[in-house]
Amino acid sequence: MKWHFGHKLALIMTMLVLLASCILGYTLVYRQFSMMQTQFVDTGNSLSSQLAAASVELVFTEDQLSLASLVFSLSDQPSVVAASVVNRDGEVLAEAGASLPAMNADQAYRSQGQVVTNEETVWFYSPVVFRGVSGGAAWVGLDRSEMIAGQRSIIRSGIVVVLLLVLSITLIAIRLGQSLAKPVRDLIEGTRAIESGHYGFRIRGQHQGEFSDLTQSFNHMSAELEQKQRVEQLFSRFVSDPVAARYMAQDNVELAREGKRVDASILFVDLVGYTAFSEGRHPEETAEVLNLYFTKFANTCHEFHGNVDKYIGDCAMLVFGCPQSDPEHRFHAMECALQIRDRITAMNRERTQANQPCLTIRIGVSGGTVLAGLLGSHERMQYTVIGEPANLASRLCDLADSGQVVTDGNFYSMLNQRHPLLTHANESHQIKGLQSSVNVLTVDAWADDPAKIARDDAGAHSVAEPSTGESPS
Repeated sequence: MKWHFGHKLALIMTMLVLLASCILGYTLVYRQFSMMQTQFVDTGNSLSSQLAAASVELVFTEDQLSLASLVFSLSDQPSVVAASVVNRDGEVLAEAGASLPAMNADQAYRSQGQVVTNEETVWFYSPVVFRGVSGGAAWVGLDRSEMIAGQRSIIRSGIVVVLLLVLSITLIAIRLGQSLAKPVRDLIEGTRAIESGHYGFRIRGQHQGEFSDLTQSFNHMSAELEQKQRVEQLFSRFVSDPVAARYMAQDNVELAREGKRVDASILFVDLVGYTAFSEGRHPEETAEVLNLYFTKFANTCHEFHGNVDKYIGDCAMLVFGCPQSDPEHRFHAMECALQIRDRITAMNRERTQANQPCLTIRIGVSGGTVLAGLLGSHERMQYTVIGEPANLASRLCDLADSGQVVTDGNFYSMLNQRHPLLTHANESHQIKGLQSSVNVLTVDAWADDPAKIARDDAGAHSVAEPSTGESPS
């Protein structure tokens, strides 16, 4: 059984009340018992002293008739069960009620106030003395059963009072514990909901005092977290998840703007014939087709650990190797390029059969050292990479024909050492913005791709362009 806060509070309060009641009850009962015992002993001693004083003359004159009358009159008093007068030799001169317990002479002449107990009867005695001469002793037996019954009644009453007190306190404690435990349970439920990412959770219960302030603070916190989550989700729609996670974790965005040199690969994929395709079409239809291809680009990019840097009109810029480090960024970039080419080709084939409009693509891939970071103004910034590899990838994309994946000789050499490629059309081109010429290669497939090798043997070194009825842009 799981003990909740209310159960624990009720148990603690009950135990404390029970302990306090036991201590207080024991003290009161002990004092009551002591008072009853003292009163009983005082009564017995007083009666035995009175009997001894009244028996002095009668004992020394041996007036047994008067002694008998005196003893019988004393035995008629309440709680007196027996009375007796004995001489110095222990012989009974007069008695009434129960017989005197047997005792020797030494016991019979003890000091005043000593008692002899016999079951429920307590005997009190006092010596009969005249001018320093002891003539015997007066004995009085009192019934202590009434005192015992009174003591038992006190114990029963104390137990009943303690039980009623404990029961009432327990019920109060349970009720109080429940009233205190509910806001605690609501808070626990809320924290678990927040922990699981359910930031829309709100505590609906009406609480009083400090719990009301706590509830309001929790609801305000959850509302702020929900708003923050919406901002993060919206932010992630404009930048890739790794970029969003990196910069949302930084306190100073200005420091985050400082670029960092990284080794990365850049891929540009362009839609061929987009300008002619968009002419004469509704913007909604054009946007639908454009989003279809961009979604294909983004999904394939994320599959190979890349990030969508930006969309530029009908072109997408994909980056591999930053912001998260990737030692195999060249391999992933080339694999992404080949997969995009093949997947778009397959999709176009299906759309052509369904008599739906389609576009072909061309891809340029390059890599090297770039500067990665936030660029822009204080009002608007964008994470991107700049440098010669980025410019080169864009120019290579412009050089590619429809359905081709083009790269430069340096990128090919770095990648081909570990991942051999099948290429053709190795040509030298003077790239705008670069002083030296660049070797440009068209990539067919990986050297260990059996399907591509078979196609190469059949003379298929390029991807057929679907017929759209449009001219390239």
